[in-house]
Amino acid sequence: MSARSSLARVAARLPFGIGTVTMVLIAAMIAAIGIVLATGTPEGASTEHANGQLRGYTDEPDVAWTHSSDTLPGYRADAGVDVVDTWQDRWLLSYPSGLGRAFLLVNEASGTPLWDKPVVAGLGGCGLDDEGQVGCAIKVGGAPDGFYLIDGEGTPSSASDLDDTKQVVGVGSDFLRIDQAGYRVTLRNPMGRELWSRTFATAATASARDDGVLTVSTVDGTRFVLDPATGADLLSCSQCTITPFPTGITVQYNEFGNERVATYAVDAGVLSTSPVAVSAGLRVLDGASVLPVLTGTGDSQVQVTQGRYEIRDPAREGALWQITDPELSKSNTKPCGDMVAFALKDRSRIFYTLSDGSRVGAMGTPPLDAPDSNIDQLQCVGSSESTLVFADANQITGVDAAAGRIAWTRSVIGSTEDVDGYIVVHEGTSITVLRPN
Repeated sequence: MSARSSLARVAARLPFGIGTVTMVLIAAMIAAIGIVLATGTPEGASTEHANGQLRGYTDEPDVAWTHSSDTLPGYRADAGVDVVDTWQDRWLLSYPSGLGRAFLLVNEASGTPLWDKPVVAGLGGCGLDDEGQVGCAIKVGGAPDGFYLIDGEGTPSSASDLDDTKQVVGVGSDFLRIDQAGYRVTLRNPMGRELWSRTFATAATASARDDGVLTVSTVDGTRFVLDPATGADLLSCSQCTITPFPTGITVQYNEFGNERVATYAVDAGVLSTSPVAVSAGLRVLDGASVLPVLTGTGDSQVQVTQGRYEIRDPAREGALWQITDPELSKSNTKPCGDMVAFALKDRSRIFYTLSDGSRVGAMGTPPLDAPDSNIDQLQCVGSSESTLVFADANQITGVDAAAGRIAWTRSVIGSTEDVDGYIVVHEGTSITVLRPN
């Protein structure tokens, strides 16, 4: 019996019909990929430019703007420029200056400075709250030591006690402040009044998402999700990785012999403390994407002869859809934005939409003389329409998944990231934003 008729029999039992199960022609081989679809497209997924959702890079982009040691006032040393926070169309840049770092608010589309001059924070730091207010801890910087609110011209005002703050993270309309040693984490309102405080056993860093999820990571490998209102643990784990997605988070536990993935729902900024699902023997694949892609891990995976993957919605129990086939590789599959690039054993590729498992296209085996275009060796930046964007330290590569070809490349000498849907390149002392098309 042919592979096509076998797929047709499977599809007849599926609620989504034969359109969700496809034959993939790659080079001279037809790989029959079996897909089992479960509940369908997740509800409540964010449509904003997060989780690898790029603004539009189907063709080779031009440069939108660049800043460097030549354009940023008071630039010192050879360290690079970072985007430390964003709010609407504003980006907060950080770069070396004086004894520490300076901060400058710019327009994301043009790079135009929105302040008359940068804020030199010295050994402190700055952050944006959810209302666009910038708060800066200044220590041995451009103003007397203290915590300041920064007005529209970039002038520090409304000084309060520094409290030895180094890192500043906006949490709602307040500011999370971590001291120079990294052990004490305190939430204070903009005027400096303490709302809660706690101490960690080792140095901590923090991040807050737009959906309200507040995470803290410590150097001993422990991860925490905190209640922003009280600072209490909603979740904590060690030997683990916490990954956020539009509808929830995954927690990957890496303890040898007890590897597993738990998923938790986030609704209106509130994390449910009860897991939606716990799946033993699985791990979450790396890559910025709107949904987690899970595959096997641990001793049992060594004996498996073919790849098997599950696409999950953290807010739902069970897989949205699954895929396995004798020709599917166990390695080098790349979730990326709205899509996933599966690797086959002959090093060719097939591309699917994460939300519903629909096939986008296929691409043949990469040439050996073009390693910078080999998806196996690249990191996902994100996707837009049918284009996936990957990068390494030498090149950015746009892949037209529908046409099955390299759409464009751009040489770089540095690192590439996605910031609010824009492709951002860091090269030495410069930061370059590529214009969407």
